[in-house]
Amino acid sequence: MAKSRTISSRAGLVLAAAAFAVLFFIGKSIFDKVSSQQGMVTVEQMRDFLGDYGWVASSEPRLKEIVIPADFSEVYEQYNQLQKEQGYDLSKYRTETVKQYTFKILNYCTDDGTALSNVEAHVLVRGGEIIGGDICSTDMSGFMVGFSG
Repeated sequence: MAKSRTISSRAGLVLAAAAFAVLFFIGKSIFDKVSSQQGMVTVEQMRDFLGDYGWVASSEPRLKEIVIPADFSEVYEQYNQLQKEQGYDLSKYRTETVKQYTFKILNYCTDDGTALSNVEAHVLVRGGEIIGGDICSTDMSGFMVGFSG
């Protein structure tokens, strides 16, 4: 009698684990579908977005929240001009908190073919959508350009 209970307990545990696994994958699938329907951009989609411009981006970005200022300084006006040139406009998001994802760019080369290791992409996201960003060098004599370089 004790042996059959042990077997049925093991079978019950196996069935419970299988049911949990099925529910987990169904739940993940539903979450992914809802996320894409709501326009939420994933890290992989941001990497693909950068890839569309020819960039190879690191797999794990740094994330921080930034506030778009209410009043743009001259520097921020210049930054927003860069955004406008690539089809974005940060003035719509004044005073709002947005997410800034920073990826290391792994394939940036200068005109003479020299590879640079200190180049990053900033991708600005609000409400699950990309609203702007840039490619920049972190050197003191660095540069900042739009996604197309």
